[in-house]
Amino acid sequence: MLEAIRTLPGVRDAAISSGIPLGVGSYTRTPMSATGRSVLPAGAAIPIDWRTVSPGFFRTLEIPFLAGRDFNEQDTPASPTAIIVSRRTAQRFWGDEDPIGKMLHRQGDTRNLTVVGVVGDVRNNALSQELPALYYAATTRVWPLMDVVVRTAGKPEAVLPPVRLKIRGLDAELPMSNVRSMEAWVSNSAAQPRINAVLVGVFAAVALLIAAIGVYGVLAYSVNQRTREIGLRMALGAQQSNVLRLIVSEGMIVGLAGIAAGLAGAYALSRALAALLFGVEARDPLTFAAVAATLMAIAFTACLVPAWRGSRIDPIVALREE
Repeated sequence: MLEAIRTLPGVRDAAISSGIPLGVGSYTRTPMSATGRSVLPAGAAIPIDWRTVSPGFFRTLEIPFLAGRDFNEQDTPASPTAIIVSRRTAQRFWGDEDPIGKMLHRQGDTRNLTVVGVVGDVRNNALSQELPALYYAATTRVWPLMDVVVRTAGKPEAVLPPVRLKIRGLDAELPMSNVRSMEAWVSNSAAQPRINAVLVGVFAAVALLIAAIGVYGVLAYSVNQRTREIGLRMALGAQQSNVLRLIVSEGMIVGLAGIAAGLAGAYALSRALAALLFGVEARDPLTFAAVAATLMAIAFTACLVPAWRGSRIDPIVALREE
């Protein structure tokens, strides 16, 4: 099947995967333990995601090889059971040691599984998590369901009809369902986190607007209450720039105190928001710096308007009214 698909125009590579439905959000976990030396306690087992793949699967999905080899035709049921593990799996069992040649044992299975390769981590369950994973060779393990993975040279939609025809020609009773591009799989998996992020962003924008209005209102009220004081200062020789600087500095002191308290609270609660994030750290320094700069700019703008109005007060009119 794979060779037939690879010969189609526009197809760069193809592979077969089974065990876990392809795409983020669905996974199967099996308790595994190490045979021999391990950083884990003797006999300790941890759940690991697993998948059965054909040779070339990692090349097709551009999952990087970090050590060892890919599966090949020599991996048969009669040969020692070869597996490929993810980087996180290797670290969980053997730390910084070379995992090639090490063995794992699956609960309920009498065979030992020999590690022949290490690949990069993938996100099977959530876009924010890279879970331990291992891979069996499709030539040694049969599974009733499978995914056909095709890498194209152009738009995936263009090669879908000939791929369907080719598979139907090989086996007319073989159904094809859930045909999507990898971008569609990822987009669908990110739908809920994206909605959560949009809602958080909307609430944050509303809170920011309310805060800016609050700073403006408090400072405008303060300037109105201090009309006589400002008029007296200006009558005694204070320049407009001095009054402007005084009012803005008083407002910014309060604003900076609030920003500092908010950043401290955000840093303390950032771990709770980690599940909504991927591709960025929950405590990313650049993000905190950008947020602080944005808040300072908004606070400065909210202070500047009433300060400007206060600096334009006519001292004679202010003193006469008082």
